[in-house]
Amino acid sequence: MIEEQKVSQPRRDLAEQTVEKVMSRLVDTAKVDAVFGHPVERGNATVIPCSEVSVGFGFGFGGGPVDEKGNQPGGGAGAGGSARGRPIAAIVVTQDNVRVEPIMDLTKVALAGMTTGTFMLLWLLRLVRGTKGEKGPSFSKLKRAIES
Repeated sequence: MIEEQKVSQPRRDLAEQTVEKVMSRLVDTAKVDAVFGHPVERGNATVIPCSEVSVGFGFGFGGGPVDEKGNQPGGGAGAGGSARGRPIAAIVVTQDNVRVEPIMDLTKVALAGMTTGTFMLLWLLRLVRGTKGEKGPSFSKLKRAIES
């Protein structure tokens, strides 16, 4: 007969130790040094690189049902995580002013443009063609719809 599931103490301790270890590494990753780089002096200007840091983590553990003898025959645990950093700006400090120069990710801009263009093209084709067996709207109807 299957009884209430209980996780044995050694497994719970191992899981807690693993979580604590990973969380301490994640906290180290998210420190200020990970976001703001070391200042670089060039002539009369100081440049401070800035980055975006993203961290994700997940874990789980469990065991099989307890048998009649009180043994827990199966169980397991797993964890996974990821950290990613990318440059987003540079702070330029001069004697006269401080300015932030953004760093554009051209790949993201290009992908967003292609996705938007494809979406618009597909909808325009759908408007022009209509559904099966129907004649689509005329260009004058389409123009009136856009202008209103």
